[in-house]
Amino acid sequence: MKKLFIATVLFALSTQVNAAGMNLVENGSFEDPNIPTGTWSVHQTGATGLGWTTEGQGVEIRDNVAGTAYDGAQFAELDSHSNSAIQQILQTTVGQSYLLSFAYSPRINQPESTNGISVTWNGVELGPVSAAGSSSHDWTVFEFMVAGTGQDTLKFTAIGTNDSLGGSLDAVSVSAVPIPAAAFLFAPALLGFMGLRRKAKSSAA
Repeated sequence: MKKLFIATVLFALSTQVNAAGMNLVENGSFEDPNIPTGTWSVHQTGATGLGWTTEGQGVEIRDNVAGTAYDGAQFAELDSHSNSAIQQILQTTVGQSYLLSFAYSPRINQPESTNGISVTWNGVELGPVSAAGSSSHDWTVFEFMVAGTGQDTLKFTAIGTNDSLGGSLDAVSVSAVPIPAAAFLFAPALLGFMGLRRKAKSSAA
């Protein structure tokens, strides 16, 4: 069942822009490597094929285990054996505006203290995301406007309790925003709006 809480015209515009732009993120929905349905695997630090550089003790890729994906069949959890991180270096255009979007869900039936994920752009934190988990995955899409510098680092880090239980991540996207739309979307930021969020999908475990 989908539940949408829309930031009025801003969300409508950002959705149109995101659909039009090309996603610069490789394997943003964690569908590669493909793992059997009903299983999970730890992608160790230094391993190849994920499209992300991992830090710590690796990232868990899950396929219908402890929740269901927001996009496709698989999603990531960053607290494998302990808090870990993933990052990508993206080739961008200097001065170009980009829409960063990702889906987040707290771990099912776990407290907020263990579910936190920090997202940074070139080392600057855009905002930690965290929530208490319910009996099923409850995805929220977060959207931020970022600026390209030519080569930019997007990073997600688990920041909750080191207990092998953490928040879920899926559908990561960074896409260029046309200048007129970017100007419109930046206007609310001047009034204190740093990012947009919307409830996206609640899935049975």
